[in-house]
Amino acid sequence: MGIVVDGITKKYDGRDVLKNVSLEIEDGAFATLLGESDAGKTTLLRVIAGIEHPDKGKIWYDGEDVTRLPVQKRSVAMVYQQFVNYPSMTVYENIASPLRVSKTRYGKEDIDRRVRENADLLGLSHVLDHYPEEISGGQKQRTAIARALAKEATFTFLDEPLANLDYKLREELRGELKNILRQKGGVVVYATPEPADALSMATHVGYLQEGELLQFGPLDTVYLHPCLADVGIYFSYPTMNILSGQLFQGNGRTVLKVSDELEVDVTEFQDKLHEKEYLLGVRAYNLKTQKEREDMLPLTATVTLSEELGSDTELHLEHQGIPLVVLIQEFVRHPIGTEIEIFLDPKRLYVFEKVSRKLVVKTAPE
Repeated sequence: MGIVVDGITKKYDGRDVLKNVSLEIEDGAFATLLGESDAGKTTLLRVIAGIEHPDKGKIWYDGEDVTRLPVQKRSVAMVYQQFVNYPSMTVYENIASPLRVSKTRYGKEDIDRRVRENADLLGLSHVLDHYPEEISGGQKQRTAIARALAKEATFTFLDEPLANLDYKLREELRGELKNILRQKGGVVVYATPEPADALSMATHVGYLQEGELLQFGPLDTVYLHPCLADVGIYFSYPTMNILSGQLFQGNGRTVLKVSDELEVDVTEFQDKLHEKEYLLGVRAYNLKTQKEREDMLPLTATVTLSEELGSDTELHLEHQGIPLVVLIQEFVRHPIGTEIEIFLDPKRLYVFEKVSRKLVVKTAPE
């Protein structure tokens, strides 16, 4: 059945940290809570897990109201951002520690089986007799994760568990966690500020901003149909380009004019467009440096930054004072100050209302 969160409100020092948050996370889901610092994602995670109690609202686990149930009486496991391990215990004993103090009495053989199975899953079998100070940062976090998994809890909560790892380790653990936690079953709730974490691991995503849950749903739905410009901007990698445009009608056409060079024909959607100004959303990979189809729209821009990211290149450009980000899926060099021609795909655009920032039109499915 999973987790149901209904109307959760939480205040700190008179400030609303969570504002009437509701969502349902089905059994077997890997749900990511996404947002900037102070958006409320960690507080929501802790409230759902039972570490903190809400001021208002209810929480159900598998149909049971657990709103006031102490965390010790819930079938939950928690992994934190910091490497929380006991320095005086070996890796083996760290993983075994929650089993030894559990109200459920585990036999020696059962404890040993769980420790070794999870150590093997997380690549720790060769360091089980080491102490935390003798292993790497990645191994420390793997130990904390293995300790949580050894409990075989129904609900697993992770609060930015990859934040203190370098880029390479983050990439490694993303893949491992995705496979391990999906095999485990139950419900996984993962808080992170990183869109890449959600894109690579989650089945469901919720985006929080200033304590409000702006959108929650299956990964594909939230990514392909962001209900607000703010969701589209944040839940993109790299960020979604947002361009201001004015609507013009004439000669049987309706166009959204962004600049002297760039006009997008939106005649097909004119019945949905009733304002004078809109925001045009363009994902970075839908801007190209080569014309791939005849209907693609050309514009010139100046390179302000070129970042090579492994096999990809992230170009930062300026077009008539408008900043743009282009993701090229190959390794290329573009000197700063170079003027280049880029092409916009008119069949991969989002149109948002300028004031409410709500999605009005998506020109074609992705």
